[in-house]
Amino acid sequence: MLSVPLRLVCFDLEQECLRVYGKSFGLATMFYPLFLIVALLLYVLYLSMKKGRVFCSHMCPMHMFLETVNNPKTSGNRQAKVWIWAVAYSFFLMEVILSFFQPLDRQLQLMASGNLPLIGISLALFFGFMVLLVGYQERFCKKSCPYALMQMLLQSDQTRTMTFANPAKTCTNCHRCDTICPFLLRPRFESTSVDCTNCNLCQEACTEELGTGNTLFHLIDPEVKPVD
Repeated sequence: MLSVPLRLVCFDLEQECLRVYGKSFGLATMFYPLFLIVALLLYVLYLSMKKGRVFCSHMCPMHMFLETVNNPKTSGNRQAKVWIWAVAYSFFLMEVILSFFQPLDRQLQLMASGNLPLIGISLALFFGFMVLLVGYQERFCKKSCPYALMQMLLQSDQTRTMTFANPAKTCTNCHRCDTICPFLLRPRFESTSVDCTNCNLCQEACTEELGTGNTLFHLIDPEVKPVD
């Protein structure tokens, strides 16, 4: 996402072309970057079938936000962290969208001159993201996110899942896996649900509790054959 504010990927309104890492694509050649975007989306769909919600756990801003505010390792009141980080994330996401069409210096010039459309769009984007980050949080991911619905429809018995196994009864019931989960799931009981994004945080928390190599959480990939 940093590529957009840095203007490495943007749409130049004056030249009416799409700029991608130094290359310009006009109306006649814009098919090429759009084709690559479609190909990338199809690849993400394929990964969803095999690896689960890989986009959520590695690239989604909401997931990153939830990891930040729900992480018990960071000090401070959770509600205070929610508001502070919501403002930071909302401003950043707003700027990502605006910078795709106008560079930051041009945005400031237009706002200083009282450009009402740009001011209105900026405020709408900022407060829209604030509502999502403060008011909905993991509920948006579970109930409203189109990608989550798509992944749920694509999931099969060949999709990688995080599972909890405690045959030796070594679980200390420390609840670290519960407190670290960005989606506020109970990983020992809900890691195989479609809401789990396989972010591996529960696995890392379990390793911290039981020691290196003793985690009770394991990513099960049906496509990977176990070593004899």
